[in-house]
Amino acid sequence: MTHRLLPLCLVAALCLGPATLPAAELELAGDLKAQAAKLVKVDNPEYLAAAAKRVAITGFAVEFVSELRYTKQLSGLEAMIGADSDVTIKLVGASNEQFQALADKFYAQTVELLKARGVDVVPQAELAALPEYAELTGSGITPLPSEQDAKAGKGLFFSAGGLPLVLTDEAQFIQTFQMFSKPKQDNFLTFGSRFSGGFTAAKTQQLEEQIARKLNASALKVRLTVLGGQLTPDTSFWSSGKVTTRAAASFVDFVTRYALITPDGKRTRVSLNETVSTGDIGELVNTTTGGTKATDTAANVALVALNVAAFAARMGGTPVPGVGGFSSTSNYECRVQPESFASTLLSHHAVLVGLFGEKMQNPTTP
Repeated sequence: MTHRLLPLCLVAALCLGPATLPAAELELAGDLKAQAAKLVKVDNPEYLAAAAKRVAITGFAVEFVSELRYTKQLSGLEAMIGADSDVTIKLVGASNEQFQALADKFYAQTVELLKARGVDVVPQAELAALPEYAELTGSGITPLPSEQDAKAGKGLFFSAGGLPLVLTDEAQFIQTFQMFSKPKQDNFLTFGSRFSGGFTAAKTQQLEEQIARKLNASALKVRLTVLGGQLTPDTSFWSSGKVTTRAAASFVDFVTRYALITPDGKRTRVSLNETVSTGDIGELVNTTTGGTKATDTAANVALVALNVAAFAARMGGTPVPGVGGFSSTSNYECRVQPESFASTLLSHHAVLVGLFGEKMQNPTTP
């Protein structure tokens, strides 16, 4: 009997692993310096403090991800102990008009709060008077909003403050090397946008460098990526395929950033190091035919338990037919009230500006 329990213990030991962490919670009244140290990443910090003294905002792109998706297909050993997962969350209750209004308010907040920290923000009228800016505007994407049906989900890009919308693959703006992890990918742009954006970016960044020299100010390009719902996959081997869902908005790591080009052409960037949550924003409703959130979760766990037990039995010498091949598909709606949705995003965005402003002025502070 003991020798039959041993394979099950062995499987458990092999399969236990780190799970994907849920989004971090922003503390609205928390210490900015402490939160910035944990949540904000700086690329090329040696350029940032000088670059952030005077800025001209040349781009302000806000993406609202209206349909978030996660797909995990298992194979080999994983398929014997886990369940495929295909999970979608649609944001319901907010309109394009509200998204545009929020983008414009995010822009106004950014200007106001950066100025309050002592950053010299070039007036938009001064920027608009330059012929290089007129050329930059001609490179902007039209019409707006621009829809991106990308790997991470379906989203709508808006531009704020009348600025042109230029989409740039974040992995190409500053290329970084990480020895023990996969390089970051911009999963919120389609392949076509990332490919064509590379050609457009070369031209627009030359124009932005010229603008920076003329104004003696760094060109500041803001990008905010907002999720209307959360999907947290458990990437541990033991529970591959399991996904936790939540009716909370988030600002996404890596693709929520301030990118700066200095008058002498140097590049630096402040971005979220972790996805940050606004907390619950509405009601999460499972729209999967015949399913509820509770039974979906229970079914997924049951499938994992069944497959692990069957696989352990097989290792112990007992033939078990029909192992693997399970799948789990769930569709959710994150239903929000427009007023509370807007006020929650604005209050958390104000903290986000504070975190980025803290790092812009103190980039090397741990």
